[in-house]
Amino acid sequence: MTMNRPRRTAAVTALAVAAFSGVVLVAGAASASPKAHTSLSIRVAHASINPGGGDLITGVLQASDGHVADHRIVLLDKPQGSTTWTKEKVHRTGANGGVGFQVSPSVTTRYVLAFAGNPFQQASRSAVAVVRVRNTTSLTIALSAGSIQPGDSDTVSGVLSLNGTALAGQTVGLLGRHGNHGWTQLGTGITAADGSVGFIVTPAVTTHYSLVFKKTETDNGARSAIATVHVLLPSSLSIRARVVRKTGDELISGDLRGGGQGLAHRKVTLQERPSGTTTWTAVASERADKNGAVAFDEPAPSVSEDYQLVFAGGPIYDGCQSGIVTVTVS
Repeated sequence: MTMNRPRRTAAVTALAVAAFSGVVLVAGAASASPKAHTSLSIRVAHASINPGGGDLITGVLQASDGHVADHRIVLLDKPQGSTTWTKEKVHRTGANGGVGFQVSPSVTTRYVLAFAGNPFQQASRSAVAVVRVRNTTSLTIALSAGSIQPGDSDTVSGVLSLNGTALAGQTVGLLGRHGNHGWTQLGTGITAADGSVGFIVTPAVTTHYSLVFKKTETDNGARSAIATVHVLLPSSLSIRARVVRKTGDELISGDLRGGGQGLAHRKVTLQERPSGTTTWTAVASERADKNGAVAFDEPAPSVSEDYQLVFAGGPIYDGCQSGIVTVTVS
C-alpha cells in the first residue's frame, strides 16, 4: 500500500498542472482584441511649382480607437522616371493627428504617406499626390523692320521653346504699350510646329511690344523682351550760305528739326554739284549741335556750285533734305 501512494500523488499533481495550464491558454485567447482601424489622408498645397520652388504636403491620421498623436508617419516619393518608392522623410503626428512635410522636387514627383501600425493599430497608407514641376519655357521676339512710315505695317514674331525644344500648339499673347499708357493685350496666336508665332501690326505712333505665354500645370510661363516699332516722325532741314569775310570761304549752315525741336547729335551731310548738272557729291559730314544746328566751312568755289544738306534719318525720325542754295561765280 505504501508503495502505491507516491504514484497516485504524482498522477493527481500531473492532472492538476494540465488542468491549470489549460485554463491559462483559454483565458489568453479570450482576452485578445482586434487592432484599431486607421486611415491616412494626404493633401498638396500647390500641386504645380516653378523649378527650384517648394510645396507643402500634409496629412491627417485617424484611428477608430481615437489615439492619433505622436505616431511616426513616413513620406515616400517616386520621381518622374523612377519605378520604386523611396523613403524621403519621417515626422510624428501632432495632437490631432496632423503631419506636414516641406518638399522641393527638381522634377514632377509622386508622394505617399505611410503609417506602419503598432501592436494596437493597423497600418495605413494614403492615396497618391503629385507635385508637378513646370518645365522651363522661353520666348523670343523680333521685328521685320523696327522703323516704319506712318500708315505702314510691321511684323512682330517670336519662337516659344520648352527646355530648348520648339513648343507647338500653344497660345501666345501680344502686348502693346505706347506713351505713358499701360500694357494692353492686342491679340493672341497659336504657335506653329517650329514654335513660331507672328502678328502684323500697324501702329499709329511708336509702340512697344512684348510676347507672353501664360503658365500651365506642366509648363512655366514666359515673357519676351520688349521690341519697339518706331513710327518715323517727320524732320526738316533748312540751309543758308554766306561768305566768311576773313577767309573768303563759303559757310553753308542749317538747322535740323523734328517734333517741334532741334535734333541734336544727328549726322548731316553736305552735298554739292556744279550748277546746271544733276549728280550730287557728298563732300563732308558733321553732327548737329545740341540745338540741331550744323555748319560747313567750304573753300570758295571756282565755278558756280549748288549745295544741299541731307539727313538720312534714324530709328525715330524720317530722313529729309534741305532746299538748294547756289553760290554764283561770275
